[in-house]
Amino acid sequence: GTGGQTRALIHITDTARCIEIAINNPPDKGERVEIFNQIAETRRVRDVAEMVAKLTGVEANFIPNPRQEAAENELDVSNTKFCNLGLDPITLDSAEGLFSEVTSVVKKFKGRCDPKKILPSSFWNKKTAEACAELDPTSIKIAEEEPEPVEA
Repeated sequence: GTGGQTRALIHITDTARCIEIAINNPPDKGERVEIFNQIAETRRVRDVAEMVAKLTGVEANFIPNPRQEAAENELDVSNTKFCNLGLDPITLDSAEGLFSEVTSVVKKFKGRCDPKKILPSSFWNKKTAEACAELDPTSIKIAEEEPEPVEA
């Protein structure tokens, strides 16, 4: 796809924090319940792919989208209500953010990864399945890291 779909992102720690904030800040008796957006940020899929490519030094490959959705979309949401009540969201590129956390987990467990499972295997309809039919699961390779030099 184009990677133009915008997604709302939130770290699981922030999800728990949002629940805590909501519980500790109920509406006053007789007031309407407020709707809060539980997000840290929004990003386009292609922007996340570019961030990963820059961080890892690998090329982002755009494949046919297995979902039936617009090639481009906007997602206009705000987390202002939660932030006004104390949420300090963890974002993708913050020091304690998702990228640094995922990178450490990937490095630790990459030997367990089955590259053939990376490409989509379920599709929203026959048309999206046909668009992805040419994808070769054996084309996915996991780069080996260069061993760190050992000082004598």
